Amino acid sequence: MTRLIPLVALMITRDPMTILPREVPEHELPIVQAVFGEDNVEVQGAVEGASVELDPSQEAERLAGKYGTDALEKAYGANFKGAITKACAGLGTEVKAEDEGEKPLDAMSKAELLAHAEANGITVDPAATKAKILEAIRAAA
Repeated sequence: MTRLIPLVALMITRDPMTILPREVPEHELPIVQAVFGEDNVEVQGAVEGASVELDPSQEAERLAGKYGTDALEKAYGANFKGAITKACAGLGTEVKAEDEGEKPLDAMSKAELLAHAEANGITVDPAATKAKILEAIRAAA
């Protein structure tokens, strides 16, 4: 399940002549500080209305590709995968399945069709065949 995570504006000082403006998800801030040094990262604040959709369970892999595992360990410890997943899960808002685009009815399993029917207030017989459940859902639509 993905989450919409707010972005934070940063100013990163690489050297006296190079100051980089960046916007990163909140949980990425400790990693940026680990890479560039806390004194070289100035937090400007939340970017109003800006967020990024991320899957917390896959975020450690994305960040490892961007910064390397050493930076992730420095910021989040040896169990950085679990720590990053937990940090992401506590931020922003969950994106509902209907926001992500639901599976076509024909591609759903019987269990998924039963759950879809229940979620949409459609009464179906759980003992019915998949075809009958699909028929009932389409008739109710």
